[in-house]
Amino acid sequence: MNVHQPAGPTVAQTYMSALKSCGIRHVFANGGTDFAPIIEGILMNWKAGGDMPEFVTVPHENVALAMAQGYYKISGQMAGVMVHVNVGTANTICALMNAARDNVPVLLAAGRTPLTETGHAGSRDVPIHWAQENFDQAAIVREHVKWDYELRAGQPINTLVARAVDIAMSEPKGPVYMTLPREVLGDVDLDPGPAPRPRAFGAIPAAPAMEAVERAADMIAAAQNPIIVTTAPGTPATFAALGALAQAHAIGVHTGPHAALASSNPMNLGLVSAAALKGADLILVLNSPVPWVPHNVQPNPDAKLIHIATDPMFTTFPFRGFQMDLAIAGDPATALTMLHEMLKVKLKGKEAVVDRRRAIHADARAALLAQRKAALEAAAGLSPISYAWIAHCINTVKSSRSTLVEELGAPFPFLEVEDARDFMATTSGALGMGLGMALGAKCADPDRQIITTVGDGSYMFGCPTAAHFTAQAEKLPTLTMVMNNSQWFAVRRATVSMYPDGLAAKANSLPIVDLSPSPDYHKITEAFGGYGERVEDPAKLIPAMERALDKVAQGQQATLNVVVRTRAG
Repeated sequence: MNVHQPAGPTVAQTYMSALKSCGIRHVFANGGTDFAPIIEGILMNWKAGGDMPEFVTVPHENVALAMAQGYYKISGQMAGVMVHVNVGTANTICALMNAARDNVPVLLAAGRTPLTETGHAGSRDVPIHWAQENFDQAAIVREHVKWDYELRAGQPINTLVARAVDIAMSEPKGPVYMTLPREVLGDVDLDPGPAPRPRAFGAIPAAPAMEAVERAADMIAAAQNPIIVTTAPGTPATFAALGALAQAHAIGVHTGPHAALASSNPMNLGLVSAAALKGADLILVLNSPVPWVPHNVQPNPDAKLIHIATDPMFTTFPFRGFQMDLAIAGDPATALTMLHEMLKVKLKGKEAVVDRRRAIHADARAALLAQRKAALEAAAGLSPISYAWIAHCINTVKSSRSTLVEELGAPFPFLEVEDARDFMATTSGALGMGLGMALGAKCADPDRQIITTVGDGSYMFGCPTAAHFTAQAEKLPTLTMVMNNSQWFAVRRATVSMYPDGLAAKANSLPIVDLSPSPDYHKITEAFGGYGERVEDPAKLIPAMERALDKVAQGQQATLNVVVRTRAG
């Protein structure tokens, strides 16, 4: 008998059907020699009509995992990623860091170089199989995943996949990691274990303790000027619950550059500021690992501080020292809904206090909107193009069902965001995620308009050839806008911030900052059948975006190379 032809369904085949049973519809994959059982298994499943996820070929692992992040942010469904042994795992690290900090569930699977030298159809048969073995492959990613495991011969793969998905989908959500040795994947699956039952995977989020929420409601009701600080993106449920609570009880909300509250909500008072923190006598910190930067600003020392999150201690952060008077663990959306109902009772008889707050917030919001309007008027004619003007142009041309994926491209305060899915950004500072997140979002919702804004440095980090290849091959047309200032602006800003009177503050060109000469970024897209255009005149930006979005609507990816100011504004 030919030992290379298994006499029944293989572990690889069962693995793929288990993924589908557990709700994983797409696997973003970058293969290697360890994929032989997977590839053969896909063909065998096709022949036999077996059910399995769609495998999407992505030519770089960083893009693949970023796609899984964007996919989840739009669909709420977990995706799979599969990469090549230790080297493919290493290439996912930056994207994995972002997914972990953003609490995005992903099943990251990697092949493991064959365990044996002889005696098995999957034993080592090329020299690289010795070089690619680690003593502990999972150690590469262990700090950034909730769970890791290596599949052993004879273990029930159905049980293990269901466990992986349950852990990833339980709060706080996050990535998990499995290693899959080639010999095991190629074996006939003699004991797959029971098929996962159809269900919602992951534990139902814990509700916060009623007593704790009532204490918080009493503290808020007693305050004269309570505010809410939320500096992380909200889920659709949290987004809606926060808007309802804040508007009903006239509690001002200050955010970070993330979609946490509708731009049009009258209680949206913009980004966290020193004045807001100093003026509040109670601060409700909602799901915010870093509500403010202590080096730069501190809240009113007499303010009461309430922290609410699934893990209000953010135990995956090695050092974090924010003060708390009350910490409440539990689902943020549920906590907000409970607070909302309790405050209806506890604020009875205090209508004058609430009305006074509402009037003060209305004045503050009017002043904020007036400042933004003046800034946009000043930006309209600036050349090179102003970042604020870019945000205005995006607001003007985007459709009613659009998502902006932002990576150091468009300033959040000038963008119009009305839904949690209108905007997404990276969270941990690992650059190069924007292109992949956009493709994942488009894969999750092909009818949604996706616009991506990236700095020129972020674009290069994003493995653009791999991203544009995937967009072309998988028919995922999006608009990418490269903000081309020929420098690492974030590095310049950090240097000048630390040395405001130093030489860097006076210099036009800085070492390890400049990205000159600047290439024709838009022509990279053209190499993959896309539309490209360079834009330098602010008056021509909207027409250029309209042309590009028309191409996208026709199924062609597009890139605009937008020449922007070298400094903020």
